[in-house]
Amino acid sequence: MALKQLPSSEQLVVLQCMKAIADSDAIGDQEFQTRLGVARPVLQEIISSWPEIDDSSEDSDGFLAVNNCLNEVCHGVHWPESEWQNRFTEPKDVVKRTYQNWLKLAGRS
Repeated sequence: MALKQLPSSEQLVVLQCMKAIADSDAIGDQEFQTRLGVARPVLQEIISSWPEIDDSSEDSDGFLAVNNCLNEVCHGVHWPESEWQNRFTEPKDVVKRTYQNWLKLAGRS
């Protein structure tokens, strides 16, 4: 499980990304499952199981939630700087680096 191999500071980045996607209206309900691979209630359930998220299988809800939330924060959703500062404790380059680290640990590039 790649998530558990990340340093705790990067695990927090992942959690913040998942919460930002789940709690915001940046992705509308009609397109949420298409873009994330899981429905919003499923994502919220996965977040509630933190830190016990199983991201070991690429077709699992846990993997999809982690991967796709990180991807949306890094490459999809664009928050104004003031909202970014309210949702994240790290700048975008650190979030992108965290995503790359997670991908590497998950055996993807």
